[in-house]
Amino acid sequence: MLLGVALAADAVPSSNVAYRRIDVQDAATGETFPVALWYPTHAPSAPLFLTGSLSACRLPAMLCRLIAFEMQAASNAPPAPGKFGLIVISHGAGGLALNHRDLAMALASHGYVVAAPMHARAGGNDISGVGVWVGRPKQVSRVIDTVLEDPGVGSHIQRERIGIVGHSNGGYTALAVAGAKPSTDAVIAHCRQHPDDVKFCAYGDAATREATRKVGDIPDVRDPRVRAIVLMAPNAAPFIDAALAMVVVPVRLYGAERDDLTLVRYHAGRVAKALPPGTEYRLVKGAGHFSFVARFPWALRFVAGEAAQDPEGFDRDAMHEVINPEIVGFFDRKLPVSTRP
Repeated sequence: MLLGVALAADAVPSSNVAYRRIDVQDAATGETFPVALWYPTHAPSAPLFLTGSLSACRLPAMLCRLIAFEMQAASNAPPAPGKFGLIVISHGAGGLALNHRDLAMALASHGYVVAAPMHARAGGNDISGVGVWVGRPKQVSRVIDTVLEDPGVGSHIQRERIGIVGHSNGGYTALAVAGAKPSTDAVIAHCRQHPDDVKFCAYGDAATREATRKVGDIPDVRDPRVRAIVLMAPNAAPFIDAALAMVVVPVRLYGAERDDLTLVRYHAGRVAKALPPGTEYRLVKGAGHFSFVARFPWALRFVAGEAAQDPEGFDRDAMHEVINPEIVGFFDRKLPVSTRP
């Protein structure tokens, strides 16, 4: 187990980044959901302003900077030549596809196609129920299917170089897709055994009990195409330790020292102990649960509430400048470029 390791990304020539939106059909519901897609390009970049729904901001740039998410990217540009890895980023409950756009940009500039779905909202504050426990992992698999078949970038992706990044409930999603078998009983037992996990258990508690009666045993949602995962303040309640031990792909894990939603001792810390040897674990001093989310535009900080807030004295932007290269470096090491034709 590696504690507090800071590994810089390999010295890979950086690329310009292209962005476009794709729509993916949910196999379970038949409905479509939007996915933000970033990838390397040789096209010149320009300021791009997007709303939370992934539509373009049509107002003057001065106003868009206040209310929309800004990126330096080439909109709908062709991909650069070469072979790339694929990383799917799964946001937390109630989150947005653009929550981790800075990480997506960092990965895309270093040779990855990055897909961030806007997960469909579920009940119980979006942290429990069949829409989360089964729906989210299945959506990730559908995103992988769709991107691999994409006429623009699909042929550039090396199938053995697929990974996932997940924050909070996105961390649950990544663990389930990587082979940890979730259990509805584990969620109920967690809150009975740990009444001090007050904030987490207050979210969706009634919905969790109702979903447990309806769902019963959660089916296996593992996707063997996924070869490495990164977890940030993951929701670990749906897994017993033996289920976490079933994950055999490389894992890099981040906990937030001042996380009051997924307490480290019951979530990230427990995951670090239960996962197989070799897991890279870093506890970020002073960070809160939402510190892993990229900073919100000025006006949206008031709407986002606690998702835009950090513990007193903590610098969210500075942390991202450190962990984004670490995550790029992790995937570079665990998903190396294949030399096979």
